[in-house]
Amino acid sequence: MSFASQPHPFVLESSASDAGYGRYTILGCAPLHTLSLDRAEPRPIDRLAASLGRWPKGTSLPQVPFAGGWVGYLSYEAGLTIERLQPTTQADIPLPSVRFALYDSVAVFDHTRRQWYAVAVDWPPGFDQGRPPVERRLAEIRRRLETAPPPGELSWGRPWCEPPATNITRAEYLAAVERAKAHIAAGDTYQINLTQRFSTTTGATPLEIYRRLRRVNPSGYAALLTWDDQAVISASPELFLDLRGRRVVTRPIKGTRPRVGDEQLDALRRRELPASEKDRAELTMIVDLLRNDLGRVCEYGTVQVTHPAELETHPTVYHLVGTIKGTLRRDCDWADLLRASFPGGSITGAPKVRAMQIIDDLETQGRSVYCGSIGYIGLDGSLCLNIAIRTMVTHGRHLHLFAGGGIVADSDPQDEYDETLAKAAGMLRALGHGPARCAGGSMVEGRT
Repeated sequence: MSFASQPHPFVLESSASDAGYGRYTILGCAPLHTLSLDRAEPRPIDRLAASLGRWPKGTSLPQVPFAGGWVGYLSYEAGLTIERLQPTTQADIPLPSVRFALYDSVAVFDHTRRQWYAVAVDWPPGFDQGRPPVERRLAEIRRRLETAPPPGELSWGRPWCEPPATNITRAEYLAAVERAKAHIAAGDTYQINLTQRFSTTTGATPLEIYRRLRRVNPSGYAALLTWDDQAVISASPELFLDLRGRRVVTRPIKGTRPRVGDEQLDALRRRELPASEKDRAELTMIVDLLRNDLGRVCEYGTVQVTHPAELETHPTVYHLVGTIKGTLRRDCDWADLLRASFPGGSITGAPKVRAMQIIDDLETQGRSVYCGSIGYIGLDGSLCLNIAIRTMVTHGRHLHLFAGGGIVADSDPQDEYDETLAKAAGMLRALGHGPARCAGGSMVEGRT
């Protein structure tokens, strides 16, 4: 709460204690500068790189991954413009297409060492814009940490909104899956990610929603970004890109089974998912796509698939996850890496550009932040971005959440539809509901 009451606060949070991935939580507020781009911007990464390049390069710290820099997101539609595609979907969510803010004072928590760190940038002359000296900013971070009040109990007694309604009926979604499969049968693509949107209104604050979401759906790459009357609330389990020095890691998710709380049935699904030829093939396609993306900017021979398919357990689902690593070329930086790989292949399909064209035809409303990426770009040139799944956006009292999945040749339309409900379940529970009411009016499950 000591950060949340300040201008433009953010949280990049991990609930994991794994020393390899999802280890740190970062808090900050009161940014020094903000860059906001709309959907018409034709070269968003170039604009982002130019804006960030006007600030001094920072120094890395061995104890923490982020020592000041830019925190924000790139929307899915920003990825279309990178690929020189013009989105035709309806842009009815009034959030920027790209938004990053510069934070020079943050708190970082290491979940492995159980240690807080206060971090502040010591600006050279001409860049501080009247900010307090670095010693005072460090002391203020410590004060906020030491005097932060207890978070208080979460209220679960009532739903915080009307049951969200989807932007597509069940029958329409099934028909869209069939159309996607027709494209695959025609040889246009091998896999297409298809999504649906759930919308409602709420009087709850973004912080209240985020706190409930992190309780019911803890994740390795969660985020809360708030400004004015807008917010991004994410419980993403998926790492898109992590760049440290020249080391690059990406961990795509493909393959899902719902968890239902029945020990025997859940055990069956844990065995079933890694053994599924369909799901392993789906993941293999995306691992190959991302391996090729990294190969465009990494040293020859360094791109390796270190784990082709690992089973991960999440609060509402089981996932298959691949891990690809590489070494960035010395003539490339974070912007080159983004140009080569954004948006992530796990939320487009393969081949990427053709899949994005088909998605633009099958979906009627823009994805906004969903299926984009949320995270940070450090002043030292580091980068860590999630894939913005399990993500909600708010503007005023309006709230939208999204869910989707990859369609392949042997996808069953009803199974794919059910998978979207399983993926949305944690977000809906955070709002006080089970899986959403369809546009036709039926409820798959009642309030929790």
